[in-house]
Amino acid sequence: MANNTKWMWGVGAAVWCVLLAGLLSTDRLLSLSVDSSYHLQVMEVVRHAFLIPQKGHEFMAEMFIYPKLSHRFAALFATLGWSELNALLMAGVLSAAVVWLVLFDQARRVSLTYLVASLGFMLVNIFAVRGAFGAELVNNFFFPQIVGEAVAMLCLVGGAALLPRSRPLYVVYATAAVLFCGCFHLVPTLKLAGALMAMLGLAWLRDLIHARRFDWVGLVGLVAIAGGVVGSPYFWRMRWMAANNGSLHLATAMPLNGLAAAAIVLALLSAWVLLVELRRDPGAVEADAGPTAATVLLACLGAAAALAMLAQYGMYVFKGDGSEYAVLKHSFGVFTLLAFVTPLWFLTVLGVRAVPAEAPAEDNRPAWVSALGPAPAFAAQLVLMLCLFLRPSALDVPRLNAILHDVREVRLTRGLEGEKVMFSASDVKPVTTYMATIAMLRSPHGGNVLSLLADGRPDRPGDVDYIVTLPGDAYDKPGCRSGKPVGLVVVMIGPCIEPRSLLFKAGGSGVPYLREGWGLPEGGGVWSGGKRAVVELPISPAQRTLSSASVQVAAFGFLPPQSPSRTVTVSVPGGQPETFTFGLHTALRHDYLLALPPEALKGETVKVTFDIHDPKTPRELGAGPDDRQLGVGLEAMRIIPTPVMR
Repeated sequence: MANNTKWMWGVGAAVWCVLLAGLLSTDRLLSLSVDSSYHLQVMEVVRHAFLIPQKGHEFMAEMFIYPKLSHRFAALFATLGWSELNALLMAGVLSAAVVWLVLFDQARRVSLTYLVASLGFMLVNIFAVRGAFGAELVNNFFFPQIVGEAVAMLCLVGGAALLPRSRPLYVVYATAAVLFCGCFHLVPTLKLAGALMAMLGLAWLRDLIHARRFDWVGLVGLVAIAGGVVGSPYFWRMRWMAANNGSLHLATAMPLNGLAAAAIVLALLSAWVLLVELRRDPGAVEADAGPTAATVLLACLGAAAALAMLAQYGMYVFKGDGSEYAVLKHSFGVFTLLAFVTPLWFLTVLGVRAVPAEAPAEDNRPAWVSALGPAPAFAAQLVLMLCLFLRPSALDVPRLNAILHDVREVRLTRGLEGEKVMFSASDVKPVTTYMATIAMLRSPHGGNVLSLLADGRPDRPGDVDYIVTLPGDAYDKPGCRSGKPVGLVVVMIGPCIEPRSLLFKAGGSGVPYLREGWGLPEGGGVWSGGKRAVVELPISPAQRTLSSASVQVAAFGFLPPQSPSRTVTVSVPGGQPETFTFGLHTALRHDYLLALPPEALKGETVKVTFDIHDPKTPRELGAGPDDRQLGVGLEAMRIIPTPVMR
């Protein structure tokens, strides 16, 4: 009968979480983060391909090596009928619902008093800091991270149930669980591994102290679980990607050292609770098995979250490995577990257990407490999820989904994808244009595509064969349409909107005008090969009539992590030189203007000279055997009327 009741609660919990996630995610997006574009792109790919060979998927860039099980989870909802962004949000919010139900279920096993206290601390956290599981989707879009947190939480609960039954089986299970979680995201994997090791280590020390028994299986298990982290192929890939910088938004700006201080407090409080549990008499532990197991799980999880953050913080601060952005992504776990461990520490210090929600039969506690079962956990989860996710949508999701669907149809029915097509429209958010371009049209993340993030417009629309836009947009010029409308969108001929630039990629129109100082043209452009490089631009008759002209240069810098800054001075004869600095914080800016003196337009050509101040070879930076002196990469150039400054 007890087993049937547990199964009923389990099935009810699954149905409840799906319904709650559907309510809080449908037609809503709580972030304008560009990360939503990348994750939508991956979901679109995995919806139609189980194995993803690199050939043919170069447009995914670094997302090709990203763990993809979370995107496959979202693709399941897309297959079941959820549309584009709704599928991503459903998977993410459902994962948050699972995390909170597990945490509050563990809290009510300690005591109802503790559950209420934890909920109170969490509500303060949400409104003051918003460092909470699920906030990965609020003004951020760390979708795989929250899905990974749900997987880690379920794996941890399974491990806690298995540990008292069979230690060898626990070791095998824990190692496999860590490897599996690694296919979702690195941050929750580190927490899961640390918590599983902490629970096993506590049991091992109890045997050693109280039973005077040295358990070799436990010792081997600690090594095996750690090996599960570094043994995952995604561990090394995610470490490399951790060097990328980005933005993370909480309710309160959190300095890196402030997060480290919070993590230190969490580690100390968790260690205190675990030390008290370690010193307890084994008989008392067995008599208080339910609350003790929940206490140990929460304290182990708190210690793991703190130490994972501090380890990545130390690697970044002392070795320069990773980025501040990657360290701050631990905020959600650190502040959540701090809200749970702090009242747990108070109860431990005071020696108060209060009233366990599932008291042993022989206890003389009120019958209503046991009758409640997991209901208080569901109530606490509901309150917290409403506070976290009941916010205005950042976008008109139904309209955006309809546009994304029709842009995809352009790719499928017209065969337009990759470098030859982009989506741009003025009456949607810039991130929407970028999202449709890289996810639905599968365009590589080149400079022209990245420029969409500024204002929704490419720097050089004429360099794209086709522009997909909305009817009535400024790009919807008479005589420039290609074919009939596709649902809500129309396809325009790019060079009809604006003349083409000279392109310097392999086979590009600008390659014949390269002079000294350049390497061989490649897929994205051409690298400079020393301290000086020259381009001789042709001047058309129409350009000679311009009263004021400038050279627009689309370029990028050689910015390895070991030397993430390049400076170049660009000049023309008789003109004022301009100096530009390429850095990680300005990586999205690829277009630069150089004013031309009137006399420069009188000839057939004009020489544009690039003086690179600090070229570096990959070999001298330890980034490979390449001996080329790389400085600036040239993508495109054109002569345009000088923009009027307003």
